[in-house]
Amino acid sequence: MAVETNGLIPGLREPSKRKGLRARELDFHSSTQRAPLPEYKPMFDEHLQHLWVNPRIRHVMQTAGFLDNDGKPVDVDAHRRKLFVIEQELAQADAVERHRAREKERKREEMIILAKRHEVHQHRIHAVQAIREGRRKRREAQVELSKSTGSLPVGLGAVVVAATQGT
Repeated sequence: MAVETNGLIPGLREPSKRKGLRARELDFHSSTQRAPLPEYKPMFDEHLQHLWVNPRIRHVMQTAGFLDNDGKPVDVDAHRRKLFVIEQELAQADAVERHRAREKERKREEMIILAKRHEVHQHRIHAVQAIREGRRKRREAQVELSKSTGSLPVGLGAVVVAATQGT
């Protein structure tokens, strides 16, 4: 196993023992840069077109979706991207529809709550009106009694009223 010396990559040959060669090795710099390789699409390779002519292979490739009905190759990546966009649009439409349904349900529940509140409010108004009506009738009855016994003292009037009502 080689030992790393002078920052060199392990596993490579040992640095040269001769001073002049070692200086040349250390002075070597490559100006190459990384460049991406062109994308290879075997479906569109003109040298493989004879494969798509074979009926058995053609049937298998059409079933898998790599060839269209005319027997021409389909760009699977472009088709996949198109399907992805369609799926995203469908998912977005579903989300909008779910939101719309939830909003409709929320509004329906809100209308039910408002109707119940209105019903309770109307019931309360009728109860208050009944109480006020009862109080008004009692006041009127007291005013009627006080008119008939207006000249009597207050304490005596109630006794006289009670006596006249008892007979």
